[in-house]
Amino acid sequence: MGNDAAHGRCTVQPVHLTCTGAIFSIAHTVLGYTSFFVALTLCLSLHYRRVVKNHVAGYPDEWWPSVSATVGDWFPERNVFQIMCAATSGFRFVMVALLGALTFHYGRPLGGASLVMAGLLRTIACGGWIFITSSDHALTHDVAMGAYLALTPVWMALCLSQLRPPPGSPLCDAHRRAQSLRAMSATLFYACTPLMVYFYLAHRRDRIPGMYTYYSLLEWSLVFFDMLFDAASAQDLQALAIQVLDAPPAVVPAVAPAARAPARPSAARVWGWVMSQTFLAWTAWSALFALISMIFYFSVSNMAAEGLELLVVAQALGLAITACSPLQRCFQSSTPHSIRHVQPWRAGALWVLSLATVASYALSDAVARLVINALSCAVLAVLSAVDWSHAWEAARISETATIWLVGLIAAVVSRYANHANIPIWAYLDASNGGRHISALALAALCVVPMFVPSLCELPDVHVRRMPTSIPHAWCRFIIAAGAMGVWLCEVQTFLSDAGTVISYGWTGYPVRGPMAISHGVWVITAMALGTAISLMAPRTGASYGAMALHAAGMTLLLRLDNWASFAGGLLVAVTLPWMFAPLLQSAQAHHPLRVMSAAWFVMSLLAFLGVLTTAYAFLPGAYFMREHTVALTLVQTLVLFAGVVAARTAPEAQRLVPGHDARARTVRCALHTLLALLVVVASLVPAWRHVDARTIQPHHPGDRIVTAGIWTVHFGFDQHMRDSSRRMSSVLKDLELDIVGLLETDLHRPAFGNRDLTQWLAQELQIYADLGPSPKKHTWGAVLLSKFPIINSTHHLLPSPHGELAPAIHAVLDIYGVPTHVIVSHNGQEEDPLDRELQTTELARLLREAYPHPAIFLGYVVTKPHAPRPNPYDILFRDGRLHDVDATDMDRWCQYLGFRGLHRLGYARVSRYTVTDTELQTFKLQMPAEASERDPDHDLRPRLLPAGMMPVADWAYPLSFVKPGRRVNETHRYAPYALPRYYGLPEAPAPEPAP
Repeated sequence: MGNDAAHGRCTVQPVHLTCTGAIFSIAHTVLGYTSFFVALTLCLSLHYRRVVKNHVAGYPDEWWPSVSATVGDWFPERNVFQIMCAATSGFRFVMVALLGALTFHYGRPLGGASLVMAGLLRTIACGGWIFITSSDHALTHDVAMGAYLALTPVWMALCLSQLRPPPGSPLCDAHRRAQSLRAMSATLFYACTPLMVYFYLAHRRDRIPGMYTYYSLLEWSLVFFDMLFDAASAQDLQALAIQVLDAPPAVVPAVAPAARAPARPSAARVWGWVMSQTFLAWTAWSALFALISMIFYFSVSNMAAEGLELLVVAQALGLAITACSPLQRCFQSSTPHSIRHVQPWRAGALWVLSLATVASYALSDAVARLVINALSCAVLAVLSAVDWSHAWEAARISETATIWLVGLIAAVVSRYANHANIPIWAYLDASNGGRHISALALAALCVVPMFVPSLCELPDVHVRRMPTSIPHAWCRFIIAAGAMGVWLCEVQTFLSDAGTVISYGWTGYPVRGPMAISHGVWVITAMALGTAISLMAPRTGASYGAMALHAAGMTLLLRLDNWASFAGGLLVAVTLPWMFAPLLQSAQAHHPLRVMSAAWFVMSLLAFLGVLTTAYAFLPGAYFMREHTVALTLVQTLVLFAGVVAARTAPEAQRLVPGHDARARTVRCALHTLLALLVVVASLVPAWRHVDARTIQPHHPGDRIVTAGIWTVHFGFDQHMRDSSRRMSSVLKDLELDIVGLLETDLHRPAFGNRDLTQWLAQELQIYADLGPSPKKHTWGAVLLSKFPIINSTHHLLPSPHGELAPAIHAVLDIYGVPTHVIVSHNGQEEDPLDRELQTTELARLLREAYPHPAIFLGYVVTKPHAPRPNPYDILFRDGRLHDVDATDMDRWCQYLGFRGLHRLGYARVSRYTVTDTELQTFKLQMPAEASERDPDHDLRPRLLPAGMMPVADWAYPLSFVKPGRRVNETHRYAPYALPRYYGLPEAPAPEPAP
């Protein structure tokens, strides 16, 4: 018996390595992408200006290199690229051969031979244009390139048609995923071709500078989609196994060690895990909230769509690529349809990658920061989907949903304390409220437990994923994805900042409703309450009562103002977190990567449509969305309710129950404690951010001086895509402005990050602030800042039958005891002359009806000085009974200043700089003490004093803006006049000579 057993053991051949044929496809993909990436990195680092230059133009018109110039013209990138391509070729030859063998195995010998022949010829042609560059031999290079392009459709057609496994094969699902990826990449590949032809002809034939850059970007896109097409073969090659065997006999252990039961985690370990996951969720929400505003910055700066807007679908695209590529295998377990963290370190690696957006603040290039943020958002979308799926598998969806909600509330609290900016956004730095270094250090500590098995708390799976063959699976999939997309959109629209729902009901002075600083803590408390209810009773979020409260809240928020609107906002703040767990539970019953990809696409589409409700005048075909926020919100609410109803009736709804073991109780205690701490921290913010009205004083009350100005600040971004509020306050403080009109300031939208410029400015400048028309009025916004008490303010929507809606603030200020009317307005653009005429007529009416009271006008008019009717200039100043600050200044177009009933002392224009691309116009006025001196019909100081004649007074303009030798746009300086202009009394007539 012993000899027989020994003989049996000798015949066993142990397997030292087992892998599928997919390894060759994966290696080919990784090496191929790496070779192009390394060559591009070297090229941009070493020869940037030379490699973007062509026979038509160079930098800055051309700013991106072509593929051929990158890989074929310079040392060392050419040589490194060729070496790496040589390393890639072996894997490609084996991949082509295996695909041919697989086709033979499926009973298609002719198709397999054709596939192998096309693949080999295409690979050789590829080597022809890679290793023989145009500088070596242009004809050979071009012929090889042409052969490669001609064989590409043949290769793609054969792969799409010949690799189908027999019916009933276990690889049918893998092949379906491969075909989806192939179809998508092939479609995008050929969709780029017409655009490439267009840009190439514009470059070669029309010789238009910059066109070759767009051609080059599309050329790189072809490379990406081409290799992505071949990456799909990894799914098909799973059918072929490769084993490394060992001939000598293996010794079988006599007794297998007994498996140990896992020890119950300590309370300290659970607390550490919850806190680390919450902090990482905070970084995730921060990155997701920043993406849309970073994208829209470029649209506003360029006043056109330039392609970067496509990054809005980064999350959806990242999930789609993962779901349809071999990357899915990183999260796929042996259980069918199960997507989870198979190995915890992979989750840690993804979190490390996602933190690239936090580190990107150090980059000066705005495009680079945007791309990194988009890639981080794509990683976070995959990470969150896998994390939520893992929780679904382990029946911990309520716990995981609450952790992410606490991270959301932490993001709101952090920006509440940081003047409406999350301190780790990529457009902040140390000079304007950024805290990136400390955040990265804490995030690194939070990632450590995922790499240390003894600290990791990812749950073990004990619930199998439900099959996708449930009744009406596709209908449930669409409803679940749509509802999750709506939920994500509404969270970003209404709950990403504590002041947003307050701004929706703001109507001006006297204050008749809540204020952002004083009452923002109420919003945070409401969110914490909804989260706590969701943790204790997660299924109640899918109740009819929750739906009714949410509908009532949205109605009050959008239809009413002041406290009634704020009450609706609080209901929204309670119910949205409340609904998260049941919506997530319903969505994760489907394929998590696919359902969340569809959800993020819905979210991106709704965010884009939300932008169109205001930006309809700038995008073709967008007029149908003009002012339709209520209709859009109604559709969103109906979709959300459909998702909640589906969650109530779904077969998996019974799983949404809180745990009752010791670990679950510890987690609930930790989460409740964190919620309480966040509310306590938020309640302290108003105490140190409150501005005492007694400290708000004009700069020169003894001389009764009023310094006022108008500035278009382009949504609080400077020319380098940094938050500009700190730099703005520095300029305004140096000029000692008492009244400021700021335009394009309605930032309480996802397109602008739901920010609020006035929070920092009001605190730093010690000044009153009026936000102007609320976000539901669909304007670009106007702000009035005043050192004088605001007696009353009225918000107007000026007549706009065709173009963008024009906002105006009509305020009455107490200026040294005299009620003074101040108007801040933003007219429409020159494309709509009728709009500007009607808008200016309305402004003139407001000013005329305020006559003879003193008045100050600070506005964006868009007209030439002294232009005849129907241009706005004559309508504004003649019909409004105003005096132009300087009728001799003919170098104006957008911004104008006017006054009545005050004495004009000075006028200065401060040139634009990188804070914004618009100049700051200011003037100094004096409020007469006697009513008899406040003549509304005459300018009592009409005489322009000689240049250089400056008053010796502390109220005079500062000399720090007088910078000889410095050109406009190099710094802030007085321009176009090198010195401020001052005005005096009319000269007395010369005495007549004695007879």
